[in-house]
Amino acid sequence: MSDRSRGPSDESGPPPEASGAPFKELYPVADIRFVLVEIGKLTTQVQRLITDTSKHGDKIDEVRHQISFVKGALWVIGALVVIFGAVTVWYLKAKIGMQ
Repeated sequence: MSDRSRGPSDESGPPPEASGAPFKELYPVADIRFVLVEIGKLTTQVQRLITDTSKHGDKIDEVRHQISFVKGALWVIGALVVIFGAVTVWYLKAKIGMQ
């Protein structure tokens, strides 16, 4: 009724499929197939990684161009503020000097 009713000699022997000659012949082939499948998976993952990193490179390039544009805009705005301030000071000096 339970598994304990079997004798110890039943549990100590190797499984019947492990002792057969067909299994011994297939084992090296199965091992090679396993390695080939794993290499295929690894190759696929490496290709995916290469694709992802190139996409990240493109995104970083886009952000770099946007930062360059903002820096250029700040330089232009700064130059316009300096010119406006110089013109305002010149105008106010001229107006005060005329009174």
